[in-house]
Parts: sequence; structure tokens; C-alpha cells
Amino acid sequence: MKPVIKLSLALGCLVFLALSGGRDWLVPADVWHGLWSTENFVIHVLRLPRTALAVAAGLALGLAGALMQGLTRNPLATPDVIGLVQGASLGHIMALGLGASVFLGETVGAAFALFAVIALAREQGPIAFVLYGIGVGATASAATTVILLRAPDATITQMMLWLSGSLARADLATAGALFGGVVCAGLIVLWRARELRTLWLGDDVMIGLGVHLPLLRFTVLGLVTLLTAGATLAVGPIGFLAFTAAPLARAVSGAEPPALFPAALMGACLLTAADLAARLIAPLVTLPTGLIMTLIGAPYLIFFLWSEKRKTA
Repeated sequence: MKPVIKLSLALGCLVFLALSGGRDWLVPADVWHGLWSTENFVIHVLRLPRTALAVAAGLALGLAGALMQGLTRNPLATPDVIGLVQGASLGHIMALGLGASVFLGETVGAAFALFAVIALAREQGPIAFVLYGIGVGATASAATTVILLRAPDATITQMMLWLSGSLARADLATAGALFGGVVCAGLIVLWRARELRTLWLGDDVMIGLGVHLPLLRFTVLGLVTLLTAGATLAVGPIGFLAFTAAPLARAVSGAEPPALFPAALMGACLLTAADLAARLIAPLVTLPTGLIMTLIGAPYLIFFLWSEKRKTA
């Protein structure tokens, strides 16, 4: 079975579980009838918007992570590790303060963080790229905190919920807009599929195959920035999702690098599962989905670094 089909089936099962599970579990018949009845409060107000947004944001972050890992040929160089998510968060806060477009602010913030890392780590190798990214991300996070400390108490409470990575205020309009953006990005990926399949082969091989490297890099960086900004705007900063999606997709489905669409589907599976877990662990006080994703992703990062050390030992 093809990797995309495997992961699509897994995502379908998780979506059904997410619609069924919560403080009160629904039987399959109730879920099915609830989807077709707009008067069903539990499905249409409480669960469907969260699940739809989790799928859309997971697709966006999974695809962004796989694109960045493929372009840099560095498994650690993902938007959540190298500071793009933190830059987008800073742009979000600044745009709110200035009364500007929040999506524009996040896009500028993510782009600034990305190009700052590229400029600082130029020709210094993959380790320097990641370390500079961590530094840029930490700086952006500190600046975000400083700005929030000067905000009214009500704003601080609202933004702290968003910064924790929450789907509590999900709505179908936001999910639909983000999903539309992911579809557009997917069409661009399909259009450039031949060149993108060569990402892991190295620059010399890519040039030999006739790939226009500057254009491909610009396209990939643009997609990564927009996907990260869109997902962060919708659900707040979600850590480790972009990092874990692609390697887990390859491990589970057997997909070959760069495994862009399998990574997107795995990202949707992970975020949907994390949101369901957040609702089940504390039904009366729903935990932030970003916290659950960190509990999943941080141990995986430790395991990844340990396994890489064993390979080089």
C-alpha cells in the first residue's frame, strides 16, 4: 500500500475518534447523524471546528518541516527548531500592537527570522545553522515576553493561551482558509515535484539534472514561511510538530525522502491525536494542544540525538 494511502486511512480514523471522543463519548451512529445535522451542538460547535483546524494546521506544519529538512538536508532544520515559529509569534504580537494585519506580521516575522539565520550561518555548516536558529528563536521569544509585559492584563491572558498552542477558539472559517492555503502549496509542490525529489541528492547532482537552484530555494523558502505563518496564526506556536512529522512518516509508511505529502499527513495525524489527548486527559479544563505536542516531540528529539550519536560512535 502506498505511504499516502496508509497515512490517509490513519488520519481518517483519528478524525473519527476526535469527533467521537471528549467529556462524553459518542457512538459511531451519533457522529454520523451529527455531521449531517447542523443543530448538533457537540459536533458542529465543540469538536468539528477543532478537528478540522488540527488537520489543516498539521498538514501545513508537516509539509513546511519536510520542505525545510529537504532543502537544507538537515533533519533538525525545521521551522519550530530554527526560530521561524518564534519569529512568527513575535510578528503576531507586534502586528496586534500596531493595528496591522496579523497574517502579514507573522509572515514578516517568520521571514525575518529565516533570513537572519541564513545570513548568520552562511557557509558554516549544518550545526551552526541549527544553533543560530535556536539563538534567533530564543531572542524572538524573549522579545515577545517583553512586549506582553507591557500589555493589559486581559490581553496577556488571551495571548498566553494562544502562545501555548491552543485550538480552543477554533472555527470552520479559519480551518477552511488554512486548508485552502495548504492546497495551494500542495499544487506548487506537485508542479515542482521533479526538482523537489532531488533535494536530498546534493547541489552538484541537482545542477547536473538541470535544476535551477536559486528559483527552487526561493520557492521552498517562500512556501515554508507562508505555511508556518498561516499555521501559527491559526493555532499558535506548536513545537516539535514540523520536526517529527517527516521522519515519523518515513518510519511508519516506508516513504522515500523527502516524503513531502506523507510528512504533511503525518503532521495532521500528530496534531489531531495531540488535540484529542488534550481533551481526554483533562475534560473539564482542556489542556493546550501545544503542551501535548511538546510531550510527544521532546522525547523524540532526545531519542533522535541519542540514535545519531550511536551511529557516529
